[in-house]
Parts: sequence; structure tokens; C-alpha cells
Amino acid sequence: MTLSEYLKVFRQRWLVIAITTLAAAAVMWMTSPAVADTSQKASSYTATATLLVTSSETDSESPMGRIALYLTTGEIPQRAAAELGYTGDPAVLAASLTVTPDFTAGALTVAVTDANGERAASIANTFADETVTYFKKTRPGVGRANVSILQRATPIPNATGGGFVIPPDRTTRTALAAGLGLLLGLGLALVLDRVDSRLRTRSEIAAALRLPIIAEVPKISRSLRRGRSIGVADEPLSPYADGYRAARTALVHTSSLLVQGDERRPTAHPEPVPAASASLILVTSAHPREGKTTSVANLAASFAETGQRILVLDGDLRSPDTHNIFDVPQGAGISDYLTGPDDTPLESLIRPTNVPGVRIITAGTRLEHPASLASRMGGLLTEARGLADVVLVDSAPLLAASDVFDVLPLVDTVLLVVRSGRLTEVAGHRVSELLGRFQVPVAGVVVVGAQSKRSAGYGYGYGYGYGDKKKGKGPGNSPRPAVESPRELSDERVPESRSARREASRKRSSRRTSSSA
Repeated sequence: MTLSEYLKVFRQRWLVIAITTLAAAAVMWMTSPAVADTSQKASSYTATATLLVTSSETDSESPMGRIALYLTTGEIPQRAAAELGYTGDPAVLAASLTVTPDFTAGALTVAVTDANGERAASIANTFADETVTYFKKTRPGVGRANVSILQRATPIPNATGGGFVIPPDRTTRTALAAGLGLLLGLGLALVLDRVDSRLRTRSEIAAALRLPIIAEVPKISRSLRRGRSIGVADEPLSPYADGYRAARTALVHTSSLLVQGDERRPTAHPEPVPAASASLILVTSAHPREGKTTSVANLAASFAETGQRILVLDGDLRSPDTHNIFDVPQGAGISDYLTGPDDTPLESLIRPTNVPGVRIITAGTRLEHPASLASRMGGLLTEARGLADVVLVDSAPLLAASDVFDVLPLVDTVLLVVRSGRLTEVAGHRVSELLGRFQVPVAGVVVVGAQSKRSAGYGYGYGYGYGDKKKGKGPGNSPRPAVESPRELSDERVPESRSARREASRKRSSRRTSSSA
């Protein structure tokens, strides 16, 4: 991986990194004492007893070596073990001694090192006492030696040099823990990136699906999410609505090109499609709950802004939900028509919605066999073309049901809806393979839930009043007049502003021409 790829992963997983860092710092802060303990902690102690040895036989060799030997072998270790209550082998206890003779000074040092300072001093002093007692009598090879204790053993902590020492104060410990948590978070982010193959960015989704991204819709606001509102109709000046308008524009141009080049037309030289001709657009997704039905409703409202007649078909016969967004009760609909086409005319099933210019045919009441009903939708779609300018079909997800495959060859174009962070790379390749196998013209992909990177200073609030909602009510921040409806915006205000700009541009051009002359 390159440096830019690492930075990309860290940006995507910043929340994991932040949580890990903060958790490590919080744990260290709570577990560290408020008052630092500056006392030195020793890992071991050494206790040394000093014995002074004098001999009455001056002509004989110094008995220092023999006394040191008696200290570690024979009867003295046995007596010391019994005095200490040691139940093991006395030789093992004696092995912990370090006996050092000093021939010049005539002294012996008995040293013991142990993690417990009191135990080390007890062992050294016991051996020293037993040695003094033992040599009160004449011993072989030593003669008349007088052994006395010059200094009893006292535990002395051993200084630990080198290595890493944990700082005693809480602040420094917390900072070190935060650094370790940061490193752990970075490593965890890389692991999650390898394990989690969900697609989040525009480039990742486009590469997996091999399709162009025609629009990016930012995350829906809380008010729209709670009320299941249609953003294009309820908040027409929001970035959310503008994203679907971009998708509408791409669909208009894409569908017209596809219909002009359709080889199924009987004419050898296709003519441009009239503005009033119907466009049959199927909206689908890879998985459920990716925003497919919500996108259908907002696209319908967006098309209605242009003054066209819009018909929505709830073709997801397994999980119909479009009627809820348009606030239309479920009743006779597509399934009833497909079950008995001679009994119910299709036009009688059309119902108005809460969005002007948008009508809907619900899924119906006979939904026991959705797969078989989907295979009969050819005649319904053909008839629906003559009932509206644009027909939007809300279909079942591609990877969740086979119903949509019967409808794919019958539509003019397909729009794929993908929620950011929901589609995986494997699923994306599968969707691309299925669409390619059916040779269906695909307009592109609408990414739902994308993170908006628009500037608040320009953005969508510039010149249209949407950004004034967050401003104060001072004399210089008076709110703009509310827009009555999306159609009023598209039919009156926008053309007026465009004509004014063209007139101003024409005047500036004429002035420049006259001045140059």
C-alpha cells in the first residue's frame, strides 16, 4: 500500500482510531493513583553478615579457607536449616550463600540475595550465629580459631539500572497510554480495512460496478428520516433534493440517447424522441434497505417539477412500501390487474399522491405468488407508457429476488441505487455481471448517504435562501420569501433569473464592443 492509501484507510476509520486512543487514555487515567509514589521499588535485597576470624596458632596456615568450607557443607548448614525451619535439603539452602574470605583483614562475609529482605537477613544471620557456635570447639584442620560476628546482616535493596521505567505521575502515564492506543487504533484500522470490504467512496463503487456515478445524495436530515418525507417536495432547496435533481437530469439525457439508438425500432434511421414520449425507468438496488424506494419517490417529485406527468409503479411485489411514502392506502393495484386484466382497467387503478403531478399504482392485494406475477408485467408496462410522460418502476433488489429479471428487458433504462457503506466488492461485481448478461441499458448509479463536501459559504445556500435558515434575524439577515412549490421555482424564478443574467451579459458585451470601436 502507498502512503495515500494508508491515509485513506485512516480517514475512513478515524472513529475506530479515536475510540481506541481515548479508551486507552481513560483506562490509564482511572487506574493510575492521583498522588505519585516516588519511593524506590527494589526487585531484590542483599543481606551481608561479617565474621572476624582470629587463630591462636600463629605458625599454622590461615584457617580462613577451611572455615568458609565448613559454612557451606556439613553440620553448619544442617543446624541453620533446623533453626530456620527449612524442610528441604540443607545443601540447597547453603547454595544461596556467597562466602567471601578476606585473608588480609582476617574476615569472612556471608551474603544472601532474596526478593524478601527480611528472609535474606534471617538466613545470613542464622548461618553466622551457627558458625560462631560451631567453632567454639576445636575442629579438624582449623585448630583453635576464634570466630566472632563483627556486623550482623541488614537487608539492602539492589538498585535496578537500565530498562524502561513507568513514569510515576498520572499525566505522563495517560499520555503514554494514549500514544499506545493510537498505534493500536492504526493497526486495528488496517485490519478492519482488510476484513471489511464494504464500498464507501465514489471511486470504489464505480470500480466495483463498472458503472458511472450520475449523482450523490447526502445523508438525509433527521426531520425527513423521522417523518418519511419526500425531500424534493418538503425541502426543495436542500442538498438532499439537489442530488436527486442531478440524477433526474442524467436520466433525461441518458434515456433519450438510449431510445434513439434502440435497434428494436422498425425505422432504419431513428429520429429524435419527442419531449412528450414516455420513458420507462426501472429503479433497483443490490440489497434491501439501500434507499431504493425513497429514491423512486424523490425522483418522481423531481420529474414533476418540470411539469411532466409522472406515474409510479410499485413493482416490488414481495415487499411493497412505496404507497406509504406517498401516503396512499394499499388497495387494488398491479397484482389485481395481472391476476384479472379483463376485470379491472389499468387506468382505474391510478391514484393521486401527496405530490402534485405524481400518481401511483400500488402493488395491490393479491401478492401470494409475486414471482409468477412479475413474469406477466409486459402488457402492463406497455399500457403504462401511454398514461404518463415518465414511468418509474420500483422493483425488487437484484440479489434478493428473481422477480426483477423478468422486467429488465422491458424497460428503457435502469437506475441502480447504492447506499454508501452497504455494498461489498463481491456483491458489486455480481450486480455488474447480471446487468451485463441481460444487456440492459443502465443510466448509472445514484449513491445514497454520501458525505457532502460542499462549502457552507457557497454551497447550496448561495442565492436561494436555503442557507438563511441558520442565520440570525437581524436587519441584515432577513429571511427570503418562502418558495410556494417546486414547480413555481422551476417555472418562474429560475427562468427569470436566467433571462436577467443573459440580458446583463448582452449589455456588457455591447459596451465592450462600443468602447473598443
